[in-house]
Formats: sequence, structure tokens, C-alpha cells
Amino acid sequence: MNEINNNETALDLLILDGYVDEPSLLGVPPYISTEPRLIAGVAEKEELKWDYITADDYRKFGLPESEILLVHGGVTVPGKYLSGTPLKAKEAEKLAKEKRETYLGGPLAKYYDISGFDHYSVMDLSAYFYESLKGNSNDRYASLSEREEWLKKGSKVVKEHPMFPDPLIAEISMYRGCTRYFTGGCSFCSEPQYGKPDFRDQEDVIDEIKELYDAGVRNFRVGGQSCTVSYKAKELGEREAPKPRPKEIKKLFNGIWGECPEIKVLHLDNANPSVIASWPERSKDILKTFTEKTTAGNILALGLESADEKVIEKNNLNSTPEEVQKAVKIINEVGSERGENGMPKLLPGINFLGGLKGETPKTYEKNFEFLKKLVDGGYLLRRINIRQVLSHEEDFEMRNRSEFMEFKKKVREEVDRPMLKKILPKGTVLKDVYMEKSKGKKTFGRQVGTYPLLVGVEYPLELEKYYDVIITDYGYRSVTGITHPFKIDEASFEELKAVPGIGEKRASKIFQKKPANKGELEEVIEDEETLESLMEYVNA
Repeated sequence: MNEINNNETALDLLILDGYVDEPSLLGVPPYISTEPRLIAGVAEKEELKWDYITADDYRKFGLPESEILLVHGGVTVPGKYLSGTPLKAKEAEKLAKEKRETYLGGPLAKYYDISGFDHYSVMDLSAYFYESLKGNSNDRYASLSEREEWLKKGSKVVKEHPMFPDPLIAEISMYRGCTRYFTGGCSFCSEPQYGKPDFRDQEDVIDEIKELYDAGVRNFRVGGQSCTVSYKAKELGEREAPKPRPKEIKKLFNGIWGECPEIKVLHLDNANPSVIASWPERSKDILKTFTEKTTAGNILALGLESADEKVIEKNNLNSTPEEVQKAVKIINEVGSERGENGMPKLLPGINFLGGLKGETPKTYEKNFEFLKKLVDGGYLLRRINIRQVLSHEEDFEMRNRSEFMEFKKKVREEVDRPMLKKILPKGTVLKDVYMEKSKGKKTFGRQVGTYPLLVGVEYPLELEKYYDVIITDYGYRSVTGITHPFKIDEASFEELKAVPGIGEKRASKIFQKKPANKGELEEVIEDEETLESLMEYVNA
């Protein structure tokens, strides 16, 4: 939504997207989650006059008049955000004082003590709102058929997002629920509350993507489920690692491309490593489909959570370290080839949680030993996510904070940075880096996709534009580079200083001389070794 005109006729309904960040659902820009689309779908079905505003635009412009305000948002797995800031509890409390009928849903309603709203939904705000329109106060989950209808009817909400049509990325779900529902699932996870997975038909997923595609969206993440590999799996309720069905997944992804041939980004998220390890050949078939039918830079996040066998048992975690290692090996074998955008096609990520039941200081030693074993084995890990479990149950308490922080520090220093150097050697070109933020003279951006890598450039660039960047250096979870191609005779002094090996004095000389070819550059840089090193990065 753009700047608000408060003189317009009041809306029936205003949807305020406070953004969600949950284990299997992303909604912080550039993502848009399923939730505002579902609410908009209800409004469309009931023929209400509605509009949509993001948390960030609310902060800039305020709210337009409406009879009803629906606020949805909140994070359960907080991260560092570049292009948007999730709605905070204090902001929600302020919104509760609005002189209109107010609703609150999402983690803000479920996990925070926020007073003042007329209605609260700890299940699906879309379903609760639909019930309230019928005179009921029934907080419930939307049925599969309702979700199908509302998602499609509400697809036009994307046109109101400030990042539409690009780099907006729409979150898509293949199913809700957990394949381990009959054991209760992992102790900390909200997904088992949905019960037995209710798989969507391929045609419904494809139709939803097609609606968004026809509206103008070109970036998608099939990330709203607990395990992508387990879509339409057999033997649900019989075994914790159900039997994958490669043909069903191939049918889905072939169908997506058949209907939407000009998709720019198609990415994934979670996978249960136990399923991959238990069914290696079937999983390899599925992983091959992913490498062929999704775009490069993809990550399958594997929920190890802890390498401590006592913690695994007490929290009913889904995988053993041995299973995770096997899954990492298989994903590396199938997906580590470099793709068109400069990133490997498909790599594993690993999630760790601190504060689980039964952990001791020794837990973090075991976690680090496990990671070192993977590194020593030569495996590539694209993302290691380390966070503290968030829960309102007393069983979850961070009793070993100093060990948790030390583990995190060691991973960043001894694993993350060396891993980035292996995955993206100096001179690698990352294509289509969208520049999102500037800080001083520096510019920061990311490729559009699932958990994209932060890319820094040491000089100002125009924001909200795409650039190709050649890598020159590394942080712990980020890389530094210069724009590519780098035309040395057209570069500014600040840009020249950012090129490895040039430095301030040489930058001054080059800026004055503006060498148009290697021969002219050689007159400025007499050292042959330095000159050859420079030629890896610049066009001259």
C-alpha cells in the first residue's frame, strides 16, 4: 500500500500484515506469507471492501479509516531482518486502542500478553474472522477446502505489497501438520498441533501459484511444511520416517513450470533428515527433481537441533546425528554443482536449538564435535542456524547460556567463515543481488530466495536495483564484493579502493589515468603479480 489518503470513504476491512517468522512459514519482506492472502480471501468471498498494509508502511503512513482492523503477525524464530521489521508487542498494544473493531492473530496473539483487542485468534485468524462474520466466536483452524478457496480468492493482495512484483517472494505450502504427529513430534514444535498431514493436491498448489503468477509474482518458496521430501508420503502413522513418493513430487514441480514457465526463483525449505537417511534411493530421486526443477541457491534445512543423545530422547527429536550426516552426504552428492546464479544448486542447512530439555554444558561440545566431523568429511553446509528455543512452557529454559554463546561464536569463526570460502571461492560471481540497504558508504543486498546470503559492497549503489557481484572477501555469514563487470576506466575513487590489491595510493593514480586496457593499467601498476591478481576482478 502507498501513502494513505484518509479522506477516502472508510473501508469495511483493513488487513495489517505484522509479518510472521515461524519454523515453516516466512512472511518478513521480501516474503509474503499465506496468512494475509487467506484473510483477503475471506473478505473477497464475503464481498467486503478491503485493503492491505504492511507493518513498515503503517509506521510511515499510519492507517486509513475502516470499520474493522485485522492485525496478524509475530515471530517464533526471530532473525536479523534487512527489508522489514516485524510488528512489536508495544505497537500491537497501540493498535488495540484504535476506534474500530479490532482482531489480533498469529504468534502475537498466541504467545504475547497483549490487551485491548476485541477479538483474539490463536488458531487461524482467517477462520475466526469468517466465523465472526456469521455471528459466531469459534476460534478454529481453516479446513483444507477453505484454505484452497481463500488462498486463490486472496491472491490479489500481493499487488498491494510495497515489494510487488519484484523482489516479492510468495510463500507456498504443500501441506500442514507433521508426519510424526502420532508420537507428538518434537517437544518445541508447533506443527504437530495441526495433526496428521493433510496433503494438498498438485492441481491446487499449481493453481495457487498460477493465480499469483498471473498477478505478476515471479518468485516463490515452497516452504510452508515440515518436510518437503515427505509430500504425499506413504505409511503415515505407521512409521516416523514415511515412505517418500518421487513421482508425486515430480508431478508437482513439472506442473508448476508447465503453467508458469517464466518463474525467476523457485526455492524450498525444510526436510526431515531421518526420511532422507531411511529412504536414500527414493530421496535421491526427489533431490534430483529439486536440482532440475528449482532454481540455484536452494537450501534444505535439516532439523538436527541437538547432537546430544539424551536431549534427542527427552525432546522426541526427529533425527540422530548419524541420520543427519547421511542426509548431508546425499544432498551434497546430488546438489553441490554450481548453478547459473553463482550459488550451488542445492545444499543442506542445519538447525540447532539451545534451551531444550535435558541439555548440559556437554551438549554444546557434542554439537561442535558433530559439525567438525562434517567439515572434516568435506561436506558443504550452506547455513547453520543456531537459536534459543522460544516457548512459554517451564520445561524450556536456557540453563547454559555461556556455553550456548561460546558454541555460537566457535561455529561462526571456525565453521561458517571457512565454509563460505569453500562454497564461494574468491572471484565467484553472484548474479542478481538485490540491493536493499545502505550504511554510510556501504551497500548491502541479497539474492532473492530462501535464507539468502548477505552481500556487502564497500561503496554506494542505487537501492532497489539488481547487480552482479564478484566476491572479494568473507565475513562469518556474509561476503564482500565489487560490482561485475568492473570497468576500471569508469570507476569512481571509492569503487577503485574497494578492489583487492589496489589501495588508496594506486586508486588515486588509476582514477587520474583512467586506463582503458591492460597495457595502460600496467603503466600504473608495475608489479606483475599484483596486476595479474587485479585482472581477476576488473575489466581493462
